[in-house]
Amino acid sequence: MAEIPSKEELEKAYVECKSCAGIVKKFGCGKSTAYNWLKKYGIPIIPRKGRKLPEDTREKVIATLQCGAMRGKKHSEETKKKMSEMRKGKRNSNYKGGKTQVFREIRHTKEYVHWRNAVIARANGRCQMCGKELPLEAHHIISIHKDISGVYDLNNGQALCYDCHLKADGKERKSDAK
Repeated sequence: MAEIPSKEELEKAYVECKSCAGIVKKFGCGKSTAYNWLKKYGIPIIPRKGRKLPEDTREKVIATLQCGAMRGKKHSEETKKKMSEMRKGKRNSNYKGGKTQVFREIRHTKEYVHWRNAVIARANGRCQMCGKELPLEAHHIISIHKDISGVYDLNNGQALCYDCHLKADGKERKSDAK
């Protein structure tokens, strides 16, 4: 690890080389370390200027960026509608045979609400995995996506807190995800 130079040493080196790269070479540190030293001591940083590309290279770069067929254009409303229709239902790569709609409808039936309330009542207000108190969610031990016959079976239900429900489903909180 590089030793932190004094403000005077750093100013002198920066005036001589006029870049963080010169400080990196002189003091054997990383670019971000050199930049942080300059900020720490309040030394004004010279704005970086991009290097000029040769004219022929510049033209190639511009041509490459402009080569897209739709560059600068917009789809018509009719085309947008057709594109949207092409991604619906069976044509969508995420289509699962219409199951999502079936499960959504099941979750709004009176029988499902009764099952959910019975599972939570049976747990006496405590998570069946960690013991936390309310709020609880009803969890199917055998997923209804795998076996729909156990959708209203109380023996296939478990009352879990939010965190345990995520763990049971093999997921994690978004704030814990890395």
